[in-house]
Amino acid sequence: MQKRILIAVTLLVSALLITFVLWRNINSTTAISHDIFALKSPQKITKITFSPNNTKLPYLTLEKVNERWIVRTETQSFPADTHAIHELLYWAMPQLQVKCPVADASKETVTKDIALNGTKVIFSQDNKEVHTLYVGFPTPTQDATYMYFPGTERPCEITVPGFVGYLTPYFNTNIQLWRSMFMIDASISDIKSIKVTYPAQPQESFTITQDHDRIELKNISNQPIAANQSLIAGYLELSKTLAREAGEPAAINKSTLAIKTITQSQPVVIFEYTFTSQAAKSITIYPMDVTAGETYSMEEKNGKLKTKETNIYWAKESGDPLLWVIQDIVLHNRLKKLSDFNNR
Repeated sequence: MQKRILIAVTLLVSALLITFVLWRNINSTTAISHDIFALKSPQKITKITFSPNNTKLPYLTLEKVNERWIVRTETQSFPADTHAIHELLYWAMPQLQVKCPVADASKETVTKDIALNGTKVIFSQDNKEVHTLYVGFPTPTQDATYMYFPGTERPCEITVPGFVGYLTPYFNTNIQLWRSMFMIDASISDIKSIKVTYPAQPQESFTITQDHDRIELKNISNQPIAANQSLIAGYLELSKTLAREAGEPAAINKSTLAIKTITQSQPVVIFEYTFTSQAAKSITIYPMDVTAGETYSMEEKNGKLKTKETNIYWAKESGDPLLWVIQDIVLHNRLKKLSDFNNR
């Protein structure tokens, strides 16, 4: 009971402190120039922190580590979507422009809402804070975004020239929306081996190993198999990336029973990777019911198939409890079998 009271008091104090920091600057004389919110040197940024003023929401960081972006929360860490980060850093942030300061009539309402529900965004270079702003909600017309710059007299309506809409989604703290869609993303030289297992056809399973310039194909018994070297090299080239569908996880992930039903079924294929510079990883591909992807002509009385949509599958990455959707067009050329590498 005492612990709950302590947590409640801590949250209240935090909210009041944030409100005080914003309100303290109401009479500040810091000038609001048209580009005060814009990030001047995005290429120098190595870390971005999203810290919601609503303490019930999680914070999130994007950090550049060894030239790769990582997205983190307090409990999770994943490779980040570089495209989304670059869109924020190099498109949105350098172009942020003050449309107009908030009018006196709405100043109090907007300031309070940012203080309670906005997101503090910190851009850092080598852990040194270089640019900070508070991002709020859309304006009533939804063609601008309320933001506050520390030290200024009031929040402002912010736009990006040529863009009609609001920018709040670019500062979200949903880790799933910042994750890279690539379940596998490596250079060819970084792949030590890839094992491809077909549970329904074990004799067609194979492993490709790579040791410097030597590439070798092995069967399920780990015996070397004579094979076309160009085909093997081509397969490695295809295998260096594997992308799922982007966006939020599929609705099936809301049901533990539904996930269990899929993961206990026989996989279509299992890809197992080992690397020279990162941890081993496996991707298991499960079949998805294809009936929803078929269309029948109303004129046909015998149920003749009119069109067949692209097949889709469930994909599960080792260490990730979620099921993701992956399309046949992505998998098609990766579903090679041992007999496809025949020397002939």
